[in-house]
Amino acid sequence: VLGPACDKWGARIPMAFILCAASIPTACTGFVNTSVGLSILRLFIGIAGGTFVMCQYWTSRMFCKEVVGTANALVGGWGNLGGGVTQLVMGSALFPLFKVIYDGDAEKAWRTVCVIPAVVGFGTGIMIYFISDDAPKGNYKELKQHGVMAEVSAAASFRSGACNLNTWFMFIQYACCFGVELTMNNAAALYFKDEFDQTTESAAAIASIFGWMNLFARGLGGYLSDKGNAFAGMRGRLWAQT
Repeated sequence: VLGPACDKWGARIPMAFILCAASIPTACTGFVNTSVGLSILRLFIGIAGGTFVMCQYWTSRMFCKEVVGTANALVGGWGNLGGGVTQLVMGSALFPLFKVIYDGDAEKAWRTVCVIPAVVGFGTGIMIYFISDDAPKGNYKELKQHGVMAEVSAAASFRSGACNLNTWFMFIQYACCFGVELTMNNAAALYFKDEFDQTTESAAAIASIFGWMNLFARGLGGYLSDKGNAFAGMRGRLWAQT
């Protein structure tokens, strides 16, 4: 859905919308009292992961093919780094701070601490909408009005991508690698806490290392992809990926 939306409206508007929309259930975390409620809330918070689509689309639009692999990789790496930073900031910094504010009451602390990322996410969405451009030459709306860019059908874009066999090969590959990463980001802190008797703060700090690894790992992959492209075009990128 978000890919065709980017083709039609550019990455700016979908990115701003998803960030603002996901910040609402994030801020409501403190109202959860049941496991079912938590599952539903996590479902809606999970739409924030869709920002990765706009992130990669936007970078591909902004950079030329000679460096787009490195650009995509570094931007994606910083995005995945957020998983590690979140573990560190929320679990090892803000949560202890909020416990101090509430005189050691851990329940009140975790019920209110998620307001912070919600405010940051909402503010970032607003900022992106007003101060960003869809492409190097400006926003899609103005480009279409001036005849510089043709109108694109979101439905046609979706059909074109869905009917391409390469899309499904990438779908399976990405589900395997990124799916494992998301699982790790979700489960690592709890694992270290339960299996090694770590405190919430120390478990979060240890778990954050997995996210921090993405900064150099993804960047290196993108750099190798660009080198492969310079040597053999798209075939070189495929060699680097393999």
